[in-house]
Amino acid sequence: MRATNDEITRVAGSTLSYPLCGLLFCRCGARFCRSSSPASKREYLSVCGCRLRPLDADNIERLVHAEAVSRALGAATLGRSVKTPEVLFHLYSRIEVGGTVEDVRFVRRM
Repeated sequence: MRATNDEITRVAGSTLSYPLCGLLFCRCGARFCRSSSPASKREYLSVCGCRLRPLDADNIERLVHAEAVSRALGAATLGRSVKTPEVLFHLYSRIEVGGTVEDVRFVRRM
């Protein structure tokens, strides 16, 4: 079962306006922080200089949410009731982004 784009967008925009704060890092180790563009677009920004542009918040949140949904569905099949944001913070100590938004590495908690 796959989440629809509407479900992903609704979850990404709910409660916290930047749900990946504290988990999102550049590959060099610098933390991404919340930002916005003049066009009132939500973004994640790192001041390390590795990336020429900030991350579009909607794009990275969709990608991360899809990963979390797949993990949550796996947990649900084991008989546990787990919410998607809880899965992210439980499974991953950080989410690292490389040169493109598709270049994402999920670092598991030990």
